[in-house]
Amino acid sequence: MFKKFTSENQNTYQYKAHKNFTLSQTDLTRHEFIKYSTNEVSKSYYDFARINFYASSSTSDNYGSQFNIGNDGSGRNTFLNKFYDNGSIVFIPQNKFDEEIKRGSFVLTDTTTGARIVDDSDGNLYSTNATFSQSVSALSTQDNYFGNIFYNLALFAIAQTASFDGSNDYTDVTSGNYTVQYQGTSQINTYEWTCDSQPNTLNNTTNPTVFHTNGLGQLKDNLTGSNYPTYITEIGLYDDQNSLIGYAKLSKPIPKSQKLPMKFLLRMDY
Repeated sequence: MFKKFTSENQNTYQYKAHKNFTLSQTDLTRHEFIKYSTNEVSKSYYDFARINFYASSSTSDNYGSQFNIGNDGSGRNTFLNKFYDNGSIVFIPQNKFDEEIKRGSFVLTDTTTGARIVDDSDGNLYSTNATFSQSVSALSTQDNYFGNIFYNLALFAIAQTASFDGSNDYTDVTSGNYTVQYQGTSQINTYEWTCDSQPNTLNNTTNPTVFHTNGLGQLKDNLTGSNYPTYITEIGLYDDQNSLIGYAKLSKPIPKSQKLPMKFLLRMDY
């Protein structure tokens, strides 16, 4: 028994879901970049970070003044003016964040240096326990940030060479043992269908176990009483070719009313 959906019976909407992740340095890929290195790999990652995230469209080192991946035009107060000759860039695997990292959820704990690094929701990284700072301003201000996180790409760069505690430089962070915690973001598409049934429709069962085995479509003798109702146990979704594409199984059979209209709400997320 089929009944076609109308536009009034269907609804689609999206929402963001977040999942917590905790990774160690063995789960991540870190590359040190050095501007004047004789190592082509280190030099190439310097060029990669400078061109894609920090440099303007000119060939001079006028960082952050033009549109690039780092300065994406979102209007966020992302500081891109600190990019020195050496630093590091760390990549998070795509299967560990899905679409992007949630703003304001990133925490890096470096057990080798003792640094604790967080993001400010605008793409800037700063230390919450730095004892050295470049100004008397709060640690989270533009003066004291030392790197950036690019949420949609799930990578972060440490581009500051100064010391944060007198013994360890920011370039030492992520060179040893550390963990990162954050929330990955996924867009969930939700589809809803309202399945309604009037008292005079869908009153015949399709359960093959209630029919005689002779194939004539006759109910078994003990099921022919007028008090025997049809029960709804599953609701199937079919395409235009009547091929089953999904079904919902009720927690318990529901008697089909022949006196009152009935409605069932189906919801599917993916």
